[in-house]
Amino acid sequence: MKHLLTFLLAASLCLSAAAQGHIEFEGIPVDGPLTEFVGRLTSGGFAEYGSNDTSCILKGKLYGRDCTVIVKATPESGIVYAVNVTFPIRNNWKVCKSDYLEIQSELSRQYGRPVKIEKFERPYREGDGLELHHLNMGLCKWISTYNTPTGPVTLRMMPVIVNNGQVVVSWEDSANASVLPAEIE
Repeated sequence: MKHLLTFLLAASLCLSAAAQGHIEFEGIPVDGPLTEFVGRLTSGGFAEYGSNDTSCILKGKLYGRDCTVIVKATPESGIVYAVNVTFPIRNNWKVCKSDYLEIQSELSRQYGRPVKIEKFERPYREGDGLELHHLNMGLCKWISTYNTPTGPVTLRMMPVIVNNGQVVVSWEDSANASVLPAEIE
């Protein structure tokens, strides 16, 4: 009886994991070997720019904008667990914020309403002409997180170099990212 209960519990866990699936990037599940995943992206119009055993950089377009795609894989098993997309570096706050809001709109259509932090630390504020400086100093946070059943999608405005900003979107597959700590040890 004990063995039957153990078998049923193991089977239900497997079915639960299979039912969960994987987060998707451009309709492709974030799963499988790095070369296979990258092959599907290149078939979809992205161009491979460089790679190693645990990551690959591609160039292409997403949401009608030029972007760089960084695909990450676990170090031992080589399974894809995350995709990061960076958009062009901006030296103008209004352009950077416009990129952020337009990409946020696209993501919201796909994933629903995000959890947002869009603020300046006091006494700094938007409209003072120093917004990108505030971003670079960590005095401004623009982050939207879409919590999906298969993993988070995070949109953020990131500081780059001095007084520049960049919009970055990250897709992380919860199932595959969960093996990462064991493979790093």
